[in-house]
Amino acid sequence: MKTFTGFRRFFRLSAFRPDPDGDLETQLSFHFRQTEEELLAQGLSPTEAREEAHRRFGDATKYRRDLGRIDRRTVARTRRLAFLEAVAQDLAHVARGLKRETGFTAAVVLTLALGIGANATMFGVVDHLLLSPPAHVNRPEDVVRLQVHRMSPFSGQPETMAYQTYSDYQDFAGASSLESVAAFGDQEVVLGRGEDAARVNAVLSTASFFPLLGVNPAMGRFFDETEDEPGAPGVVVLSHSLWRSRFGGREDILGESVPIGNEIYTVIGVAPEGFNGIDLPRVDLFVPHHVYTSLYGTDRWTQSRGYYWMQAIGRLASTSSREAAADEATALHLNGRREYIDQGRYPEDARIVLGSVKAALGPDAPGEVQVSRWLVGVTVIVLLIACANVANLLLARGARRRREIGIRVALGIPRRRMVGQLLVESTALAGLGGVMALGMAYWGGQIIRTTFLPEVAWPASPVDLRVLLFTLGVAIATGLLAGMAPALRGADEGVVDSLKEGGRGGTSRRGRSQTALLVTQAALSVILLVGAGLFVRSLQRAQAIDLGFEPDGLILASVDLDGEWERDARLNLAQRAVERLGGLPGVVESSYASNNPFRGMSAFDFSVPGMDSIPITRGLGPFVTAGSPNHLSTLGIRLLEGRMFTAQEAASGARVAVVTENMARKLWEPETALGKCFLLSDPESPCWEVVGVVESNRLNDLTGEIPWQYYLPLGAAATPMEMSPNTVFVRAQGDPRELLATIQRELRNLDPAIRFAQVQLQQDLIDPQLRSWRLGATMFSLFGILALLVAAVGLYSVLAFNVTRRTRELGVRSAMGATGTRLLTMVLRQALGVTAVGVSLGLVVAVIAAGKMGPLLFGTSPRDPMVMMEVAGILLVVAAAAGAIPAWAAARVDPMRALRTD
Repeated sequence: MKTFTGFRRFFRLSAFRPDPDGDLETQLSFHFRQTEEELLAQGLSPTEAREEAHRRFGDATKYRRDLGRIDRRTVARTRRLAFLEAVAQDLAHVARGLKRETGFTAAVVLTLALGIGANATMFGVVDHLLLSPPAHVNRPEDVVRLQVHRMSPFSGQPETMAYQTYSDYQDFAGASSLESVAAFGDQEVVLGRGEDAARVNAVLSTASFFPLLGVNPAMGRFFDETEDEPGAPGVVVLSHSLWRSRFGGREDILGESVPIGNEIYTVIGVAPEGFNGIDLPRVDLFVPHHVYTSLYGTDRWTQSRGYYWMQAIGRLASTSSREAAADEATALHLNGRREYIDQGRYPEDARIVLGSVKAALGPDAPGEVQVSRWLVGVTVIVLLIACANVANLLLARGARRRREIGIRVALGIPRRRMVGQLLVESTALAGLGGVMALGMAYWGGQIIRTTFLPEVAWPASPVDLRVLLFTLGVAIATGLLAGMAPALRGADEGVVDSLKEGGRGGTSRRGRSQTALLVTQAALSVILLVGAGLFVRSLQRAQAIDLGFEPDGLILASVDLDGEWERDARLNLAQRAVERLGGLPGVVESSYASNNPFRGMSAFDFSVPGMDSIPITRGLGPFVTAGSPNHLSTLGIRLLEGRMFTAQEAASGARVAVVTENMARKLWEPETALGKCFLLSDPESPCWEVVGVVESNRLNDLTGEIPWQYYLPLGAAATPMEMSPNTVFVRAQGDPRELLATIQRELRNLDPAIRFAQVQLQQDLIDPQLRSWRLGATMFSLFGILALLVAAVGLYSVLAFNVTRRTRELGVRSAMGATGTRLLTMVLRQALGVTAVGVSLGLVVAVIAAGKMGPLLFGTSPRDPMVMMEVAGILLVVAAAAGAIPAWAAARVDPMRALRTD
């Protein structure tokens, strides 16, 4: 209690706080005594006068309560008006001061806008990726993903799998600890016919999907259980964005038939605006899950436990805990796979874990999302650097205003009022910076969306209410943080000293504060630049990976066909497409194949006569591609030994094959692979003879171990599993993008049964695997350069101010014989000394924190000494450049003019 009383006394609060209850009691007592005296004068006895006065006054307690309430309201209103009037006066004073110093105002506002804008931009991104629950989902905290944690059959490492089979979902449906269960999967489908056809993203879900999430349609209805059964008429629910963009937002869309794939579907509803399921990629359509059968021509997925294409979600029952639900789901899952467990084909220690409804919070979050988490910390560092810089500028400005502040304090303005006014000034500056930051957040958010995360379904605008409120809060906090130390320091100056020294002097404490802020800026800049260097190095090494083929200039084309097509008909269509496209200007070569790199892969049972087992890590093949005789040359894969298969061998069904170098070396070294043979699928079938060896090449993973691959001729004769040509490859000369539209047009005109032709660059399939490093390199570098510039400006400003403030001292030194070179060296030494201390501290922090960044890097040590040395060199060079102008000014001080300076 004594502490609180002392705190109030320090700020003189008691002198400005009326006591309405005490005043009311005094007034009531006065009026009661007046009435009592009047009654005594009329001849009543004291007792009678007191009783009559009480009777006339009535319920005094009620009056005290009512009048007290009125008085307290009046006092509160008076205080608010006084406070608002004081704030208005302070703002008017601040506005006049900032208007007089437009250069200072612009520097501070721009610095704060950069810091606040960086944070607002990344908050808008991360809020959608990680923080905001899926739109329109009721009680999202109760919705869980049912995921399997087990040893990977490929890598042998523990992993958490999001995708499961339809049979697994049916097992989960019996869990009493889950109020409801649903399953869904995502697929690309073709919507429309002819010129209007387009690939769109569809969610294939069970009918329980929408009730589980608690979503209501914007128009029409969602499909029910009768429409979710095999053989039911096709129905579709449009996303709100597709309804507007493709169908013009027509309200009569319900009941209309639309072609999707090979079937016709009836539109029964439109999803609410912003609803995108529970995943980040854009969703255009919602259809019943049995559509998977018509898309792939088989219903084996309904019974097999080998079709992993669905995700299962559940809503927790109100009486159940997450632990109990996970235990029950695990028991159901293992019971459903008991036969596989008994045969040793499934791990008995597999368990079900309940993941967040936000997939980005799970263990399989994309690399871009994980980098975005780091970028949040990066933007905070940028903001701290901006705050330090602004605090330094305010300290320097406060030193120039010492005489003004001293006069105002001498005239009776309370110190607390001065502190408040200085904080109002810094907060106003931050507010202006926040307004500019909103523009930066809008444009910056658009760039990040379209450049680094194009597949994500984003809200309409990067700046929504949450971003607006966040920016407001950050602006206020930044204004207080940047202005607190200068405000307290400015109001704490001695009046006499301030009036004597004016703007010339400065306490040693002020100098120490400025130095500490400069050291902080340098240290934080080092951390950002080290991160930028590590990501840039990772991106460079990832881009320099030898893929084993040439993606530059390689175009991929695939078609969707109406009706059922036999293998021979598909082969004939592919051969006609290769012939037509090969004759286009700018086309060097064209071919066809069953698979293409970085999109899909196939594998059969593989064995080598005389070998009991194949010495290969699970998950690395061997994978097979069947293609035309010139397919490998179209890809740019080099022949190392032997020959390619011929057109005659493809047409006759000769059992010849070409294998990759790593496969040949592991299976047959030190002997040559040529002439060796291997068996596929049926061990009793004839061997496939190896006629050539090509360089090893990557198939689906940019950074992992290179898999084994072999290539078979794809011709009129049947290949294993009757592999069909699914992709046409075109090797272009010059800019391949100029050929995309032409190739698409030629393919559509090739056959009337071609419903849709998709044409894209091979590089477009590879780039998503580079995206996390590109995002990290770009944003770390951008924010690092920004922080470096802010720190350099801050260093220059402080040095320039110190040179101006020390003009008399420098003049005295010069008059006593100090040379210009010595004065220049003195200022440069200060700049480099402060920066060196900051660099040292920053490197220590970077080394400690870098280890956690290791999983996000590629081929780069998180403590790469070259990166550390380069960053240190950059900081010292920038510091020297920032200190050069003030140092030059110090070296040219005129002793006579300096000694006359006040």
